[in-house]
Amino acid sequence: MMEKMSKIQVNAKEIHEMIHYVAKLMEEAGENLRREVSKPMSFQRKDQNIMDIVTEHDKNTERYLIEGIRRKYAEHGFIAEEGEIENQGFKFFTWVIDPIDGTTNFVNLGKDFAISVALYIDQKPFGGLVYDVMQREMVVGIKGKGVWVNDEPYQRNRRDVQLENAIMEISFTAESGFMKNFNVDVKPLVFSLRGHRNYGVAALTIVKMAKGELEGYLASRLYLWDYAAAGVILREMGGEFLPYPKEEYAEGYETKSPHESIAFVGASSKDMLEIIMKKLHDNE
Repeated sequence: MMEKMSKIQVNAKEIHEMIHYVAKLMEEAGENLRREVSKPMSFQRKDQNIMDIVTEHDKNTERYLIEGIRRKYAEHGFIAEEGEIENQGFKFFTWVIDPIDGTTNFVNLGKDFAISVALYIDQKPFGGLVYDVMQREMVVGIKGKGVWVNDEPYQRNRRDVQLENAIMEISFTAESGFMKNFNVDVKPLVFSLRGHRNYGVAALTIVKMAKGELEGYLASRLYLWDYAAAGVILREMGGEFLPYPKEEYAEGYETKSPHESIAFVGASSKDMLEIIMKKLHDNE
């Protein structure tokens, strides 16, 4: 049963200590992964999906993070991609974990993958940590407090970008998913842009939006662990995201079942998100 807010005092100093502690665990896990990228590795497909794979390193990293957090915060809850623990679900303090976001990049390229961990308090996102393992870049966002990159406060140079000058991440998978699930043709949006990319790792893509390196991101299927941490960072930098279609999520994505996927639409600013959403609705 969810603990009541009135029974738990949220101490800002303690929460910052939690986030600092978990950041160190993520860096330690990243060191382990850097030792493995040059070694031969095997993987399995999830549900026979050729594009969705898992390695022993995904599972080991998830287990390492959960065990590390439990040593200090035994009462906390977990929602994690690989299901290495039973009885997942929200508690008052909950960690949402993607042990390797971008497993295909990890296996095939040995780079462009991340460890992603979010802290939820009373089922709402409060902190987000995204660690680009090979670049050794830790990006941390705390709701209402800002963003840090490798412990240094981060501020992006804001600029107004029109759609015709924008770059978005839109993959073939996103294009086919929006057509199949919503009867939305995204090609008019694609052809309105200066360019489109596909990095294959949701957390790093959302961080790129937060930094202003991308103006938008369309994905037909993301899970909470894919976007929870980076979503905090994006919002702290003035960006925004919504599930599509947004009217189906009146209670907010935070209280939707964490094991159900959403179609994700994100942008580097709220104005750009409105433009993208309108373009999608115009092509339903």
